[in-house]
Amino acid sequence: MTLARRLVALEQRAPAARSERRPVPDDPVAFARGLLAGAFGPEDLDPRHPNHTGWLTTVVAFLGTLTPEHQAWEESVGINSVTTCLDADGLAALDAVMRRG
Repeated sequence: MTLARRLVALEQRAPAARSERRPVPDDPVAFARGLLAGAFGPEDLDPRHPNHTGWLTTVVAFLGTLTPEHQAWEESVGINSVTTCLDADGLAALDAVMRRG
C-alpha cells in the first residue's frame, strides 16, 4: 500500500464534522464553565480538535475530587469548607485548574 492510499484510508476513517453542533469555546476556562452551565455537551465536542478531549478529561477529573467523601476529608484537615463545583469557590478552583492546563 502506498503512502497516498494510507492517507486516503485514514481520512475516510476520521469522523466528519457535524454542522448541528453547538459552538464550543476555544478558551479552557470558558470551556469548563460552558460545559457545567449546559451551554454545550459532550456530543458537541469535535474529536479532531487538539484540546477538547483533554479539557473534558480535566473537568471530569476535577469534578471527581468533589465527592462528598473528598469534601469531608478536606474539611477535617482544614483545607476548605464543603463546596460544590457550582458555587463561587468551586468555580474559582476550577478556573485555576483550567488555566494551569
